[in-house]
Amino acid sequence: MELVKIREVVEKAIENYLYEKEPPMLYDAVKYLPYAGGKRLRPIIACLSCEAVGGEFIKAIPFGVSLEIIHTFTLIHDDIMDKDEERRGMPSVHKKFGENIAILAGDTLFAKAFEIASYTKDVNIAKKILRYLAIMSKEICEGQEMDMRFEKMEYVEEIDFLKMIEKKTAKMFEYGAMGGAIIGGGNEEEQNSLREYGKNLGMAFQIWDDCLDVIGKNIGKPVGSDIRKGKKTLIYLYAYKNSEDKEWLKNYGNEKAEEDEIQNIIKFFEEIGAIEYAKNKALEYSEKAMNFLNEIEDSNAKEELLKMAEFAVKREK
Repeated sequence: MELVKIREVVEKAIENYLYEKEPPMLYDAVKYLPYAGGKRLRPIIACLSCEAVGGEFIKAIPFGVSLEIIHTFTLIHDDIMDKDEERRGMPSVHKKFGENIAILAGDTLFAKAFEIASYTKDVNIAKKILRYLAIMSKEICEGQEMDMRFEKMEYVEEIDFLKMIEKKTAKMFEYGAMGGAIIGGGNEEEQNSLREYGKNLGMAFQIWDDCLDVIGKNIGKPVGSDIRKGKKTLIYLYAYKNSEDKEWLKNYGNEKAEEDEIQNIIKFFEEIGAIEYAKNKALEYSEKAMNFLNEIEDSNAKEELLKMAEFAVKREK
């Protein structure tokens, strides 16, 4: 199935599932981000994984939409915690509707996600999917706590950083691909292969995202925002470990740093090879993701999954 078609069905399903209108302010806030568009990567991965093992992609739509809704819930709450005032080039939900309504909107989306996933027609599969969504959600929260804790630390080991992004970001790709394979009737080997594909794709996606924060354009947030927030990224960790002079640290995590001070840090990251190191690590994960698809029979869906692994490390926003 063409990606355009899957995306169209996903968009329509999001619209249909988020049908409530009362109370108006709550549901305006609930629909604000989901209706603003997006790449829809997570539902697309679920649908393609379903097709790749011989299933009909339409059966994975409720599960795929539930992933997208949980993703949106995490964005709303992350923006509140990070005090981010912009998301996808628009005011963030808490900026537009106020913090209290934003928290309620996030909670409502989280509840809706499980309601939507329960519409999976096969009862036994629905039960399994709902359990995986609960485990995934718990792990995302664990990853978010690690991310917040790391912000206060001067240095964390790379292995701990990678565990954090695996939980916070890659788990959704991992369970998305595996869930799609389960819904599509894939055998255990196919489920495991797609699960590993999803996990590695998610790792590549997040590390590349961190690179875009310093080299991207029109990414929906100010360039260098991770630097201002003091985020521990792979770029930061490499630079910290490989620089004797730590003068650049004085403005890392400084919300009030001038633009030229941020640009100086980015220039330093380039010169010391930190950005190149992170890019190569993202490429490694992308390559791993593609290799796990060797266990899956050739099909148009598999081809699209391969393209997504390439896209993860070639996109410009």
